[in-house]
Amino acid sequence: MKAISEYLNVDDKLSAKVEKIKHNILNNWRLLKYCQENQIKLRDEVIDVSLMNLAIFVDYYDKCEGCTGLHECTQINPGYRPILKDQITHIHLLYTPCDYQLAYEAQTEVAQNLRSFYMPKKILNASLESLDLAEGRREAILKAATFAKTYRVGKFQKGLYLTGPFGVGKTYILAAMANALAKRHIKVALVYLPDMIRELRNALGQNNLEELLTEIKNVEILILDDIGSEMHTQWVRDEIIGPLLQYRLLEEKPTFFTSNKSIEELIRDYAYTTDGVHDETKARRIGDRIKALAEEVKITGKNYRL
Repeated sequence: MKAISEYLNVDDKLSAKVEKIKHNILNNWRLLKYCQENQIKLRDEVIDVSLMNLAIFVDYYDKCEGCTGLHECTQINPGYRPILKDQITHIHLLYTPCDYQLAYEAQTEVAQNLRSFYMPKKILNASLESLDLAEGRREAILKAATFAKTYRVGKFQKGLYLTGPFGVGKTYILAAMANALAKRHIKVALVYLPDMIRELRNALGQNNLEELLTEIKNVEILILDDIGSEMHTQWVRDEIIGPLLQYRLLEEKPTFFTSNKSIEELIRDYAYTTDGVHDETKARRIGDRIKALAEEVKITGKNYRL
């Protein structure tokens, strides 16, 4: 690398200006502190060839002081702050993501691993740390947290079938688990089943039903929220729910459920469809698949939505 003076027509006045810039830079306390903390030696032989890098560092490093987020970043590259590296022959200027940028990237990565179908945004911010370990919820929370911590892709583990009255936190518990899994780079889909069924019914006339179903079938971890509250037609039972659960079972893909009904109550309801078809065998088959995929856990306690 060439010294800065080699790019200039050096005269006495210009030399004086360069020396003044050098003096100000080399007496900048933040720069001196940074170099001391990072074991960078400001040797005479590298100062001239590194002067431009040092000047940029001094001008922009302080801009991160007091910053409260990416929305107010004034760096040349928003979200990235300058750093220096001692390269023996010169001091190299690099840019590294700040804490806010890292947090944004982590959040983006979680979002990429966590697909939500028809779920409220509030649910997607759930965390295991914020869950209330009340007596009627403790078993479900501990099982969900254990799964989030121990699950390994490709190794089948049974999911959970959380049952209990409206508002006790069934969905929130599994959403918290989903976020923890997504942070481990495991792909999860949360699906509000009644809306999914409506969407699939609309897809019939648009010839993209199979495309929608395939994505849901193949996701690594699937959470079916509020199963049993969808329309109990023969088509839903025999063409959607049954094949979906059968596929997940054969492929050994962990599946979770929430419902206001127990598995046995769900079987009873599936036996009688709203379009007048009675088939206890098919209903029992769905129940058996759910039992093979998930452990039933009852949740009790206060209504958190009141």
